[in-house]
Amino acid sequence: MGAPAIQKMDIDEFLAWADRQEPDTRYELVGGQPRAMNACSQAHSQIAANVVYEVRRRLRPPCRVLSETAIERDDRADRFYEADIAVTCSPHQPGQRSTPNPVLVVEILSDSTASHDRGTKVPDYMQIPSVQEVLLVDSRAVRAQLWRRDGRRWIVEDFTEDATLPLASIGAELPLAALYDGIVL
Repeated sequence: MGAPAIQKMDIDEFLAWADRQEPDTRYELVGGQPRAMNACSQAHSQIAANVVYEVRRRLRPPCRVLSETAIERDDRADRFYEADIAVTCSPHQPGQRSTPNPVLVVEILSDSTASHDRGTKVPDYMQIPSVQEVLLVDSRAVRAQLWRRDGRRWIVEDFTEDATLPLASIGAELPLAALYDGIVL
């Protein structure tokens, strides 16, 4: 007999449940169901560190960059994601459970996460009014995809090799090559 099915949860139930799980496994809430997240590769971790460094260098107060940070939609109690990186310009408040008003969300893609990130997380991030850009950075090749809000529509651009990423949400440009510094693909 298999393990009993987990009932659908809202965010509060999910967070209480997640606190009782093994500390080595991270989870997201997707459609009311907990979803275990795969461990990150070294390439993924290095790219994330490089992105944080490059973004942090270009931010001006009150904006700040956060890694492995919770993202939730105010209108959905059945979704609670852990983004690789997010930028917010809202001040930190003690006891916050998620990133307030993210303007930029970054996901590092791998074989095991690309489909979920593109097909589930990006559309949900686009529904958050404060989000101006979503950046997907590939961990298998020097390649990125930038989704940018343009009024009521979204524009997507692909970048490779020697490109510079124009991040209007933070008023900065990032050389794509800098995100892959120290990585052999």
